[in-house]
Amino acid sequence: MNLLVELKENLTDSVVSRAAYYVDENPEKTRIALEGLIHTVIAGLMKRTTTEIGVNQLYNAIQKGKFDGNLVATFPDLLRDPEQINRLAELGSTSISHLLPAMKSAIGMAISGYANIKNSAAITLLGLVTPLVLGTLNKLVVEKKLDADGLAAALADQRDHLIELTPERLLDRIAEGLNIQQLLAVGVTPAKRSAISERSPIQERQRFIPEPEEEGNGSLVKWGVGALVVLALAGAGYYIWNNTQTYSSANEEQATSTEFVDSVAVTPVDSAKLRPAAPARTDSAGTATLPASGTATSTVTTALAAYLTNPQAPGGRSFKIPTLDFETGTDRLKPAGLVTVGELATLLKNNPIVQIRLVGYANDAIPPMGNKALSVMRVLAIKNQLIKSGINYIRIDAIGLGTGIKPGDSTAVGKPRLKQIDIKVVIK
Repeated sequence: MNLLVELKENLTDSVVSRAAYYVDENPEKTRIALEGLIHTVIAGLMKRTTTEIGVNQLYNAIQKGKFDGNLVATFPDLLRDPEQINRLAELGSTSISHLLPAMKSAIGMAISGYANIKNSAAITLLGLVTPLVLGTLNKLVVEKKLDADGLAAALADQRDHLIELTPERLLDRIAEGLNIQQLLAVGVTPAKRSAISERSPIQERQRFIPEPEEEGNGSLVKWGVGALVVLALAGAGYYIWNNTQTYSSANEEQATSTEFVDSVAVTPVDSAKLRPAAPARTDSAGTATLPASGTATSTVTTALAAYLTNPQAPGGRSFKIPTLDFETGTDRLKPAGLVTVGELATLLKNNPIVQIRLVGYANDAIPPMGNKALSVMRVLAIKNQLIKSGINYIRIDAIGLGTGIKPGDSTAVGKPRLKQIDIKVVIK
């Protein structure tokens, strides 16, 4: 089931025109905003169901709220009456504040910038879209007889549709505004309700009754624990900042918080010595280009091993791998690419300290998929192959950068839209 398609079928011309009149915006911009909000709310609820509390809150809102299939069926008629529109918008606004706490403002900013409408109009339209989304989910729960876990799984299944059908510039805004880069890049794992969640309401209330504290000592304990937590967080923050400064480079400046990133910080360890090999040749951009792979011990392995062995080589070197090529518009590696992935797996097994970052570019996406989504899918396909070969996922980061040209970048005029996979050695 594709919830995005089903929900957008409700946005008839009459619905859009009435909503546009209500928020005093252009109908065309209003349609863009309404469709964008459908994508954004589904993404937000998808993230919400990755926690047990979120799963329960969403299911209870659907079961006990005033949103059902009848609301969806009468949605166009509700927009005829200004009083009904006011009631619906207020009800939806309250619900989204409960289900996606502290995200309403971020959603409003993302949609107002995307559709070029007022921020207040985007917030109001969010209030109208939310009941429509929740009513459709209620209808799904009733028709499929889903429990809370089933609903969470159904939302998780929308991830691929979201990547495929969301315009690239909106997907960037959603990823940044809702902080779901990781979720979009590596997939959604809905939370499972524990047996404790199935307790009776009385048991639940008893479970959360705090025990009385001894006067004086309880406060001291709280302050002591709080101080320890602050110190621990400060130490962790400094550690992460220090490692980030050590391993950042000019190449990574292309990636912003709106890029899809699947990265894990790894503690640097002294590299084991490797057998010497011939040095890699580099192109004018300073990125090593490796010839096509055809044998079990190809130049790919040799060049990377040479770099890792050379103590004089600066850290953070990137290698362009032409053989990591894909079938047009897909994340299916060509035969030569599969061979190269096998060689990389062998190299990583022989050098257990090494961490790499896969940086993907794509220019051959087939609509409605965008090049950003395709580049993410491709680097993740390589990462998954390496993991299946026995490489710990912590050692492999993955970034998809689309064509390599940022939208609206006037300096990128005339630059080629890239289609390639680079391998950056983060730790050697």
